[in-house]
Amino acid sequence: MKKNTRFSAPPPIRIGILGCANIARQFTRDVAPSPAARIVAVASRNAETAAAFAAAQGIGRHHGSYEALLADPEVDVVYLPLPNSLHAEWAIKAAEAGKHVLCEKPLATGLAQARAMFDAAQRHGVLLLEAYPYYFQPQTGRMLSLLQGGEVGEVRSVHAGFGFTLGNPQANIRMQADLGGGALLDAGSYPLSLIRLVMG
Repeated sequence: MKKNTRFSAPPPIRIGILGCANIARQFTRDVAPSPAARIVAVASRNAETAAAFAAAQGIGRHHGSYEALLADPEVDVVYLPLPNSLHAEWAIKAAEAGKHVLCEKPLATGLAQARAMFDAAQRHGVLLLEAYPYYFQPQTGRMLSLLQGGEVGEVRSVHAGFGFTLGNPQANIRMQADLGGGALLDAGSYPLSLIRLVMG
């Protein structure tokens, strides 16, 4: 008689959000339906901001410092929506705390920062991933299949563009150069990422 073996799904990965940026609200909304992941904590440099964000988004715990979230044993992964200029510092600190890192794009503001981030992740045995959702969407897999299978032919040139209108550019963090803003790092990182993927 064959034994009936039941397999259960692994427990959801527990995510902590490092910062209360607008994109973190969208991230929380989009993660909520997934059985594979659960947002368990959020941190801000201001405890009241963290508490308000947690209450509005239905997150169980909040921390009044980034360091406190990194020390939280209930957090497996840190989602990093901080200004671009802070990505390297906090991704490295998260890796040193043994947390996997999902970092908003652009991963870093320069090559040296990116190398330091990946070195820290490798040293501490954690995953560091830049948050491009299109990597995991079905059309991307199909596109790569067409390209790699030779159905399209040899790719010799790629032209890509991506943009949107900013309502109040003077006050928008995307336009603050000292925080790693600017069109290339913000919107331009999408087509550059796609070009690198397509060209191998």
